[in-house]
Amino acid sequence: MKQIITLIILSFHAITYSHETYFAFAEMEYNDECSCLEISIKISSHDLNSIAENKIEDFRSLEIALNDKIQNTEIVENILLQGFQISQHQKFTQLFYEGHELNNDGNCYFFFRSEEIDNESINVRFDLFMSTYTEQQNKLIYRNSRESNETYYFFVFRRQTDIKL
Repeated sequence: MKQIITLIILSFHAITYSHETYFAFAEMEYNDECSCLEISIKISSHDLNSIAENKIEDFRSLEIALNDKIQNTEIVENILLQGFQISQHQKFTQLFYEGHELNNDGNCYFFFRSEEIDNESINVRFDLFMSTYTEQQNKLIYRNSRESNETYYFFVFRRQTDIKL
């Protein structure tokens, strides 16, 4: 009986003191036709909603904001593109917003296309939400031209990496 009580107390302690882990996922592919990168970013709607509440004036909900041109632009430019940046030859690559999907599964997808770039190495910084959630871990899958995938992980202590296109 004493062991059962100890187990219950330890279980309760572990549950109440554990913390959540936060994730964002990106997929990226180089498109030879436009000499550009095509990018999708998947994030938790809850996390984005929480951050947007603090950064966007007159914010009511994520669904309303994403359908409002001004607030959508603020989310894309002041949140997403601050946390996902690409550079080549030590110059930032411009990313163009292509659209979004807000799903019932609790995730939100954003789609981007880069300006024309060389099919060489790039530097990717993917520290989205890391200034708010220190447990944030981001993952990027690069689909290269050889039809294979390379996976890159980003943490608070390692926010950027070089990728050979």
